[in-house]
Amino acid sequence: MRNSIGGAWVFSIVLVFMMVLIAYISIQINYSNAYKLKTSMITRLEQYEGFNNTSKAELDGLVRDNGYRQRGLCREPSNGEKYFGVLNGTVTESPDTPQNYCVYRNVIDEKDGKEAKYYYSIDVFFGFNLPVVGDLYTFKVNGETGAMYYVNDNYFK
Repeated sequence: MRNSIGGAWVFSIVLVFMMVLIAYISIQINYSNAYKLKTSMITRLEQYEGFNNTSKAELDGLVRDNGYRQRGLCREPSNGEKYFGVLNGTVTESPDTPQNYCVYRNVIDEKDGKEAKYYYSIDVFFGFNLPVVGDLYTFKVNGETGAMYYVNDNYFK
């Protein structure tokens, strides 16, 4: 009898360990996909020199092609940032509902006759989702472009 109880305990410990390991691996895979999507989106913003109709169409294409469905709340902007959220291709200024991704623009005005620098950052979300329970937690992956001097914006005015 003693060996059968010990075997049940070992079996349950192995089961719990496997569940934790599978959860960790699934979070890492989701993070990797979100990071790759974020990097591609940052590249498109730099390529098309800002958040305009062309870059938005490219970003929406990336979201669609990657099968990205996660949503999350945009963070509150820091000093002087403007931001937009995009949900299923629709752009919303200063949204308070969950969005597919968020785009922020920060302008740093230079003194002594130099041009202003524009920085864009993107928030992309990924979550830990269980089939029965649903979304347990939503994580954010964010990135920032390099400095841009002459931007072509349709949304940020």
